[in-house]
Amino acid sequence: MSGFSTMEYLARYFDIDKAIILIFLVFTLIIGIIAGRKTKDTNDYAIANKSYGSPILFLTLTVSLIGGGSTIGEAAQFYNDGLVYLIASIGTPVSILLTALYITPKFDRRFNGRISVADMIEYFYGYTPSRFAGVIGYFVCLGILSIQCTVMGYLTFIFLEISYSASVCLSVGLLILYSTFGGIRAITITNIFQFAMLIVMVPLIASISVTEAGGLNSIFSNFKTNSHMQILNHPKFFDYLALFLFWSLPFSAFFPPQIQRYLMVRNHKQATRITFLYLFLKIAVIFIVLSIAFSAVKLFPDVEPKAIIPKIIDDLMPPIIRGIAIAGMLSVTMSTADSALNTAGILITHNTLPANWFYTDKIKLSFLRIFTFITGIIAMFIALQNSNIISVLVLSEILSFSALGIPLLLGMLDLKVSNKSFWACNVFAGCAYFISYYYNIREFAIPIITCMSGISGFMLAHLIENRKIVFIERRYIQRKSGKLVLINTIKNFYTLLPNFKTASSYLKTNLDKFSTNYLMFGIFCCINYTVPYFMWTYQKPENYLLMLLMRLIAGILCTGLLVKDYWPEKIKKYFSIYWYITVLYCLPFMTTIMFMLMEAHIEWLINLTLAIMLLTMLVDWISFIVILITGTILGYLFYRIAIGVPDIPTDFDTIYLLIYVCVFSSLIGLLFVRKKEVVNEGKLEAMRLFGTSIAHEVKDPLSSLNMCIQHIEMILKKLADSSKLEQLEIDNYHSQLVELIEILKNTSIQGIKIIDSLLTSLKSSVIADDRGEYLISECIKQSITEYHQGNLNPNHIQILLSKNIKFYGSMQYMKHLFFNLFRYAYKHNTRSLNIDIRTEGNILYFKDNGRGILKEDLPFIFDRFYSDSKSGNGIGLAFCKIVMEDIGGSIKCNSEVGKFTEFALHFPIINKKL
Repeated sequence: MSGFSTMEYLARYFDIDKAIILIFLVFTLIIGIIAGRKTKDTNDYAIANKSYGSPILFLTLTVSLIGGGSTIGEAAQFYNDGLVYLIASIGTPVSILLTALYITPKFDRRFNGRISVADMIEYFYGYTPSRFAGVIGYFVCLGILSIQCTVMGYLTFIFLEISYSASVCLSVGLLILYSTFGGIRAITITNIFQFAMLIVMVPLIASISVTEAGGLNSIFSNFKTNSHMQILNHPKFFDYLALFLFWSLPFSAFFPPQIQRYLMVRNHKQATRITFLYLFLKIAVIFIVLSIAFSAVKLFPDVEPKAIIPKIIDDLMPPIIRGIAIAGMLSVTMSTADSALNTAGILITHNTLPANWFYTDKIKLSFLRIFTFITGIIAMFIALQNSNIISVLVLSEILSFSALGIPLLLGMLDLKVSNKSFWACNVFAGCAYFISYYYNIREFAIPIITCMSGISGFMLAHLIENRKIVFIERRYIQRKSGKLVLINTIKNFYTLLPNFKTASSYLKTNLDKFSTNYLMFGIFCCINYTVPYFMWTYQKPENYLLMLLMRLIAGILCTGLLVKDYWPEKIKKYFSIYWYITVLYCLPFMTTIMFMLMEAHIEWLINLTLAIMLLTMLVDWISFIVILITGTILGYLFYRIAIGVPDIPTDFDTIYLLIYVCVFSSLIGLLFVRKKEVVNEGKLEAMRLFGTSIAHEVKDPLSSLNMCIQHIEMILKKLADSSKLEQLEIDNYHSQLVELIEILKNTSIQGIKIIDSLLTSLKSSVIADDRGEYLISECIKQSITEYHQGNLNPNHIQILLSKNIKFYGSMQYMKHLFFNLFRYAYKHNTRSLNIDIRTEGNILYFKDNGRGILKEDLPFIFDRFYSDSKSGNGIGLAFCKIVMEDIGGSIKCNSEVGKFTEFALHFPIINKKL
């Protein structure tokens, strides 16, 4: 009996697909509850105390945003209206790209301790706007949740063959249980399982449907009517164009569930990284959904649009696989639904209800669970109404963009903001929406009108208040944001234009940075362009001779690389330009010409793939893009002039294969090879900064040594002629030598301690042999005694320990922590520096009356290699944070410029009382 017949035989007596669906639902509930058992406080319930790494955050971000609207909803739109809907759908990847470049680099320490989008509104606009944002955010999440619940109900209704009401209650009820109990930890763990289902089953559904429809060429060309292929002439072209403009704006980054994921990251680099990964996956999902929809047009021309994916699963998939596919589609919708439910509960409890309701964090956690449960019940009721998915999605996005997205975007771009601008934005956007709705303006034009009105209201209030556009100056020292990287890149390209010298300098910098092995490239290309001479067949004399000449030129250029060491010194400084010209000629230029000459044969598609991947290995990503585009265009133009119009097959399969090869070979190179580039840059930067730190710190000790040596030399010269000296003078010189030797000894010890302190501070983890229980008083006493700065006056240090804190950790590392705090105080000292050290409970406060720290620098002072002054190294305070976290504590800083700087060291309790 064959495999499939066995499955069908089992299915006749036992509905295995329904069993798989039920097992999936129960399994999701179980792992959600198990994962959420350790949730102890509000922060843990909301953002898991920032405990997840980039891979997990990428998975949970992706499945939270790719839900029923992105799959079943968009498939229905493609099925109804055809390719024209692609205009609107590509707005989302544009928005994600802008988010990665401009928004995620702004998720810095300003938002530490904040757990929702309304908390971010409070940072910029104050308490009352944050309450309003909490209400709006709640209804946005409720709308998203209702969409996903509708989809979940529809899927279970079709496949479990129970009533729609029962299917909604079953699927949504399970979701409410684990989301309410476990919070974000339960949701994150279930998201991992759901991502596995998404990444496997959705492409599998697309593959089966496309295969059954006859392949990509068939589904994109053989329509009964050409309406599905119309774009510019389609009746809904302007509707979707307006929707594209709306969706391409980066306001979508401030969707409450998405913001919650960003608040879970540890730093802005992590946020940027997961956003770029999400961008690539989103593009793939759009193509997959488009393929499913167009396959359904051919296979099921009369099916209800919302039912095309369930129809494909039900009719085309064998038993067992069908059940897994249904579970996969359920996981897609559940992952977005549970995120929206969790965020809604946080917004209504944490940001809307009065704070005096919560006497303890435990009570607040109970309220969070209660209101999360109530929100789930409300969403279940809305889902029973079976509303239009896209309409509810657009309404939710309008609310989110106008009330949350616009104010937060402009605030994070450092525009000077106020609560007046916030209210003006919301009033203008609200009026525009109701006026547009009242006058029956086309549905998909309403979002862009509302959004533009909100921006206009915000800017109008800003201009009235400030008389001009005002930005807040924020200093970025040894810290690069996506915006600054982009600006620097533009400046670099701009400097290439004016003169040859500047271009040579820029290219040399990149050539040195990537340590390109031009010798191996030269040898490889010399062989590559010589061997084919003996493999060619004689076809067209003019083309043969032309290709022979071009290969000869390539060989000569590569020979120039091999003899680079024998170049005259005057022209050797321009080697970098010669290198880039050679790479451009040998790879994209020659490959383009040969590809067209050979009429896009499969061998040259392979050659094209190899050329692109080799190019990614040889140059940085900016040079890669410039060289690839320039070489391809020049190759095409040369072919047109020298040979004629290219005779390349224009059938669907060839074009599809060409695009596939170019895109994926570029992505493989940029994603995997360029990672090495980033790591190398980071290592070089760390080495440079550390070298600068050592040079700066040991400068004073070395100067003291030099002065002592000069003094000793002078005394020795005088002692050389001792016959002319009296005994008293000899004794005096002897005592001076003894003093100088003592100074040399102390200075050398000081230098050794400085180097030791720097090396210790550079460590990224605490590995010590002296772990044990110590008293903080003894640690402070030893730190003051051993600190190497000679101007440390104990009379200027006031110590008041109301509690002698006991800690379990390394005494050596804790002393280095205090060394760094002393160094930081003296670096920012005034003439009358005073240091106060006191304890309150299990918190130790270290306060000085130095010049203070600027407000914009405070969020970053614990970041490694970040410094608020040119003389700093940016490793001391980062090390302090590592030491405190190692013992289970934390360190925070409060400062006011011109008055004080105070560090608060929170120690874990290991004994109730000493």
